[in-house]
Amino acid sequence: MNRVTTLALSSVLLILLNGCERPKAAGMEKPPEGPVPVRVTTVQSGNFPALLEATGQTVAFNTVQVYARVNGYLQKRVYTEGQKVNKGDVLFLIDPSDLKNALESAKASYALASANHTNTVAVLNRMKPLVQANAASAQDLDTATANERNTAAALWGAKASLEQAKLNLSYTTIKAPMSGYVDKSKMDVGTYIAAGANGLLTTMYQSDPMYVNFTFSENQKIARQNALSSGKLVAPKDGQYEVELTLGDGTVVNKKGRINFIAPFIDSATGTISYRAIIDNSDNLLLPGQFVHVKVKGMEWKNVLYVPQKMLMTGEKGKFVYSIEANNTVTAKPVVATQWIGDNVLIQSGVEMGEKIVAEGLAKLHPGSQIIVNEK
Repeated sequence: MNRVTTLALSSVLLILLNGCERPKAAGMEKPPEGPVPVRVTTVQSGNFPALLEATGQTVAFNTVQVYARVNGYLQKRVYTEGQKVNKGDVLFLIDPSDLKNALESAKASYALASANHTNTVAVLNRMKPLVQANAASAQDLDTATANERNTAAALWGAKASLEQAKLNLSYTTIKAPMSGYVDKSKMDVGTYIAAGANGLLTTMYQSDPMYVNFTFSENQKIARQNALSSGKLVAPKDGQYEVELTLGDGTVVNKKGRINFIAPFIDSATGTISYRAIIDNSDNLLLPGQFVHVKVKGMEWKNVLYVPQKMLMTGEKGKFVYSIEANNTVTAKPVVATQWIGDNVLIQSGVEMGEKIVAEGLAKLHPGSQIIVNEK
């Protein structure tokens, strides 16, 4: 192929390539020129229920550690570990042999003390008329009186020892101090148990009702106080706040709780205030140590600004709405949203009551866009 032919072919290819425009990729088309048709609404105000939300953790209403009160070999575990028992049900048995012997010894001591006291009482009663008849001296009467008092004291001591021996023997049968669930045993059968701090046998949990602990930050409390002071937020008339729990899988607990404790101080380590609610748990749905989502209800927002959720946009600097200017252009106005309720979101600041904002056609807008209001 000669040089002239090569140049001719190259010219033809360039003409063909220049005449074929590459198609635009999806989303790369130029935005439509001219005003963007939109629908418009205005910022409204209204009353809405106020919610406080936090993460909480359940805590048993009562947690009781069960200790041995006497020494002895652990003879038997009666209950089933992890199961619920009723108050008074037998949990453990300690070998009672030594304490039965101690009880018999205490009975004998009491019988001896009783006999001695009976004898000294009889001597004293015989001595009194003899002294009056000058048949015995006053010293004899004093001695008889002292002997009666000594044996009376010994009898009281023997009676106390007898009662303690009875108690000690009863402590070999360890019963549930309350109704609730029992943890696994801390001691194996056959182990010699020492009474006191080293005699922990198990732990019991009363989970009906159930406590729920949660916290709010110091800033949240201040914001709530300011809102209450301004009248924008209204507390429940009876002062009772309702608590709703949601489990980790989204299940809403069908029973409502109430707040029964608020810490009178701020935790210096976390900057939070502790709250505690109490809730019925007769169906045993909740277990101690369970994490739950807490909603505190009862307060109400008064005359608070709101916009539909779909009108709230998210940009690099946060939430905003498209506000309409007098020259039919739009401005991205940053707003502070406080709470989502149904299809609406409450606005703390950034817009004013009655201000016109874009309701539909948001996807085609950017700050400064010209608009035309679609009346349909």
